[in-house]
Amino acid sequence: MSFTSEVKEELFQKENIKAHCKTAELSAYINNLCVFDPKNPRDPMVFICDEPRHAERIAKLIYDLAEISVTPERAGDTTVIKIEDIPSVIKILTLSGSYLKPYLGESPINPQITKKDCCKGAYIRTCFLINGFVTDPVKNYHMEFSDRDYSHAYGLKELITSLGIAAKIIKRKNRYVVYIKDSEQISDMLGIMSAHLSLLKLENIKVIKEVRNNLNRKNNCETSNIAKTIKSSVREQNAIKVLRDTNRLKNLSPKLKEIAYLRLENPDSSYTELGRLLSPPLGKSGVYHRLQNIIKLAENEEK
Repeated sequence: MSFTSEVKEELFQKENIKAHCKTAELSAYINNLCVFDPKNPRDPMVFICDEPRHAERIAKLIYDLAEISVTPERAGDTTVIKIEDIPSVIKILTLSGSYLKPYLGESPINPQITKKDCCKGAYIRTCFLINGFVTDPVKNYHMEFSDRDYSHAYGLKELITSLGIAAKIIKRKNRYVVYIKDSEQISDMLGIMSAHLSLLKLENIKVIKEVRNNLNRKNNCETSNIAKTIKSSVREQNAIKVLRDTNRLKNLSPKLKEIAYLRLENPDSSYTELGRLLSPPLGKSGVYHRLQNIIKLAENEEK
């Protein structure tokens, strides 16, 4: 099962208790799955659902809010709810905030219906159940809502943004996509939608990935340090050999002579390790400066 399917399975188990959140949920269904003309409520109201569970939720919401019984019916690969009774259509549209919209803004989402944060969460959750997608966090971080209507996609983006989430919108073929890329904000979105089990799973994956990345960085750093140590050691050994071959090594000061022989005997040792072998012991910086002096002497010899 994909991560998207896991999230949706969890969200299908959620049921809004408060009437205002149920109203927001029904409004989301009307704006996404309902075919009707808000300017002509005498036309039938038809919900077309690819997922039968959507039809079941819509029927329950209509009964809970409007006390109107409707029966979902199978029509090929879809499940349909058709309401032809004019008073019922007007009542449902009025209760859901979709009838004779007083706001007539850029979006069909009624701001009065999504005034409370809990109602925003209910609306967004329903939109995700209908047309949402989230990638497997093991691979990368991406959440999106695909919409056929720009005005609704724009309104959804604004709704998500009002909750502190940096959502963006793009056009992909004939659809408008509201998307979020940041892992922290995707976590926040799962929380807003009440997908708490999915949120915990995502956070666990993030921790594992962070630990793995830290180990990789540490290994890369250690590999880089080893390479630097080997490169420096080779240069120092070559300088010491130049002084030895020109009989200059025996004329070095006791301190430089001691470190020179130690370097030849311990080609793979770090400056810190070499310093511990000296008598008295010397710090990393002191060892480095003594070996640099040897390199300078060798370079002068070669000129």
